Amino acid sequence: MIPDPDDQATLDVSAAIAVLQSRIEKAGLSLKESADFALFEKTVRSTEDKYLMEDFSPRFFDLHGTTAFWVGAVNSHGNVVSVQAAKVEDLKDRSLAEHWHQQQRRIFVDPNPQVRFGTEHAHDAYFMRGRIVYHGNLWLRRDIRGQGLAEPLTQLGFLLSLLKWSPDYLYGLMAAKSAEKGFGIRVGYRRFVPRGTHWEIAPGHIRPDDWLVYATRSDLHGLVKLILRTSAEDPE
Repeated sequence: MIPDPDDQATLDVSAAIAVLQSRIEKAGLSLKESADFALFEKTVRSTEDKYLMEDFSPRFFDLHGTTAFWVGAVNSHGNVVSVQAAKVEDLKDRSLAEHWHQQQRRIFVDPNPQVRFGTEHAHDAYFMRGRIVYHGNLWLRRDIRGQGLAEPLTQLGFLLSLLKWSPDYLYGLMAAKSAEKGFGIRVGYRRFVPRGTHWEIAPGHIRPDDWLVYATRSDLHGLVKLILRTSAEDPE
């Protein structure tokens, strides 16, 4: 019997997740995955950052296990040192830019007439349709930054999204400085647009300089192959 290539792809994604999990655990961290976003809010509020993105707030969205998850990393003292979250939208009937225009207006503009949402969003967002994952609310505690953990932690979120949903696209909104320094390419984003959502007058807590950074399904499978190849060439 000829093996099903989809089955092999699933096995490869699972194997790459195991590689990342091993790297993270060797650094003394344990991982927790959950779809409880009330707990996510409580966890985020307990961190030094305290910032819960509206996209992952139960006040604005019904988030559950079929469409969203979050991952926390905990050190040996039981303290949360990293969080991230992802959710999937089925945008067959509209583009990502059209989705932003509807969703961001409802969340930010309608309650605050001083905010003005623009129409000149990232060019690629007008052509992105299908099953689209948003990855965000990524945070690492200051004392674990610069230790090579940001990459495997972020990639873990990407590959869990790939395993669960096999999305057409996975995207984030990244500060221009981080994108220009190469953080996006290191974690697995492969496409970069020097504009995200367009604000004429942005809410006070929203950066107006964000870039749209994203990867296609094929890009994510390429990341899987890279992780497995690197692991085989340099076993720890």
